[in-house]
Parts: sequence; structure tokens; C-alpha cells
Amino acid sequence: MLTQIEWWGGVIFVLGALTYRMVMGALERSVNGFPWYRLMMHVFFLAPAALLAGYFYPLTQPALQYGYLALLAVSLLVVAVMLVQEMTGDSGEDKEEGRSQESSKEGAKAEAEDYEEPGWLMSVVGAIVLYSPVLTACGLACAKAWPMVQPLL
Repeated sequence: MLTQIEWWGGVIFVLGALTYRMVMGALERSVNGFPWYRLMMHVFFLAPAALLAGYFYPLTQPALQYGYLALLAVSLLVVAVMLVQEMTGDSGEDKEEGRSQESSKEGAKAEAEDYEEPGWLMSVVGAIVLYSPVLTACGLACAKAWPMVQPLL
């Protein structure tokens, strides 16, 4: 029989995998250059998944604790960078598409008048809902890491 936290951990893994699949499927593959944005999205989803997996195991050895803390630091850094990019609209895909779409701006003006941009609050709420499995995994990892950090302070 699964404990309640193990059951919810499984639900978080399933929701994270679905979100990962949906987001990565929506990104187009760029033909030229290194796909930095795709690489960041991979790290954005996979590092918190590894943290969530480590959450369920006792980390008794110092090497495992330091590795968990390092992975948590990388994960929090990437989550912060990706959420800022999500809020500001700066992504590698947008920059490449922006160059090719400059010539067709006149034709898209009529379509743009019908579409209203969501406000910043709705953008934040949308990102929190979409990336809630990642944010939950990072929150649980921070709760687990706090007792490991206290002796270091």
C-alpha cells in the first residue's frame, strides 16, 4: 500500500511528464544553430524530476547530500530563468521567428486587432498552473534540503 506522499508524488510525476510532453511538442526544432531554449526546457523539467525522485530516499551519505543540494541549486536557477523568459516573452524560438515575421507584419495587423494580449497577472497565473509540477517538486526539494543546509550555515 502506498503512503499518501508516495501517491501524490506519483501524481506529480504523471502531471510533470504530461506537461513536459506538451511543452516539448509545442517547441519547433530549429535547423540552424544550437537549440539553447530546448536544452533549457529539458533541464527545466528533468532536474526537478530527479529532485522529486530523491525526495523519497534518505540521503545519509554526505556526497549524496551535496549532490542533492547542487542539483537543487541548478534546478532553482533554471526555473527562475525560464519563468522570467516566460513572463517577458524572451525565448530563442521567438527571436528566430521574429526575424522571419518582420516582412509579414502588415498582413497580421488585422488579425492582431482581434486578439488581446493577456495581462501580466494572467500570464503569471498561467505559468504557475502550467508549471505547477515543476514548482511543487522544487518546493518539496527545498523542504527536504533545509535540514541539510542548516549545519552549513
